[in-house]
Amino acid sequence: MADPIAGLPYWEVTFGADGGVLDDGGLPGGLPASGVSELFVFSHGWNSSTAGAQQLYQDIFGELSCQIDAFAPALKGRTGLVGVLWPSLLFPEDDPTAPQTPSTGAQLAAALTPAFAPAQQSTLGQVTTLLDSQPQNPADLQHCHDLIGSLVTSPALGAEDSGEQSVITGPTAQVFGTLSALSKQQSDAEALPNPFTTLWHGAREALRTASYYEMKNRAGVIGRDGLGPLLGRLAANGLRVHLLGHSFGARLISFALTGLPAGTPSPVTSLLLIQGAFSHFGFAAPLPVDAARSGFLAGLGSQVGGPLLSTFSAADRAVGWWYPAASMLSHSDSESAEDLTYRWGGMGHDGFQQADAQQLDLLDAGTPYGFQPGRFYRLRSDAVIAADLSPFAGAHSDIRHPQVVWATLAGAAAA
Repeated sequence: MADPIAGLPYWEVTFGADGGVLDDGGLPGGLPASGVSELFVFSHGWNSSTAGAQQLYQDIFGELSCQIDAFAPALKGRTGLVGVLWPSLLFPEDDPTAPQTPSTGAQLAAALTPAFAPAQQSTLGQVTTLLDSQPQNPADLQHCHDLIGSLVTSPALGAEDSGEQSVITGPTAQVFGTLSALSKQQSDAEALPNPFTTLWHGAREALRTASYYEMKNRAGVIGRDGLGPLLGRLAANGLRVHLLGHSFGARLISFALTGLPAGTPSPVTSLLLIQGAFSHFGFAAPLPVDAARSGFLAGLGSQVGGPLLSTFSAADRAVGWWYPAASMLSHSDSESAEDLTYRWGGMGHDGFQQADAQQLDLLDAGTPYGFQPGRFYRLRSDAVIAADLSPFAGAHSDIRHPQVVWATLAGAAAA
């Protein structure tokens, strides 16, 4: 067990890219004797470092402890905390604490390499070298595109969540040209820019998109093959598990529901997706855009004893604009931008998209919600999750707010 957070017992569990448990933090052995019956499990999304994830857990769980003191004091002696650590990544300029300037290829390699397997690290090095040298010929652009595509090795799992695949499979000139035009960080301000410069800027954006696509897919695998089975092993003596995840971490905790052991009661009691970076159709049956199919997670709401919650904000640029825009590469010009945004939109843009989901505003701490067990709720967070922290992500990571923490505590209380 790590040091307690604000008086509450805290464990960290570390997973590898394939979902294997690298370090259980003493959780399975320590939990039975801890007196904990309410276990809050939080997964980070993209992060620049383990230290960044740990600081997020300190901030969110510290606020949770304060709110338990204020609004649910009976839980104080029965609540435990788990921080999930997994190999994710963050482009340096997407880190709100870093300078908002484009990174060199060498800086990208240093930042991204730790999140990739050894076989992929060599490929990443070749890509970033090309991004720095920017050779002026189409063959090198095509080679760079092929290398970027080979970085995506984790399966998408759900077809409704595969929009960014078009960045890998589309024609090189079209992909790189489109992504350069979509980016907020133009690298050449000339009236008639060098076309190769423009395309290499697009190649850099393709690396960003493919890298995050790999991390999103990886999060699903870790949830299914790592966290879900672990929670199944912990389920005993009436343990109630409250899952919360940010960004790709929201996908990780959702896919944990697919990895729970069959034939035994689920310990999961509530679920909070904080600016989830995966398809808003994940739990839908049928898909609003295709009545013949359902989301990969359809029906799994029954594995959650209490409410299922998702925050969303119009200021979240990453899941509300960038990934849907990147998906346009594989679609016809007849489809409107609004159609593409809806087809490939994320949880953090407009929350659960299915007929039985109810929309509410994110409320101040202590304000009753009236959540009902087994119901889906999308929580409009425009007034809270609003700070523009990076050109790429907008307010995607602006989540350290009492209102966000109150949603998970209110959800736990409603179960």
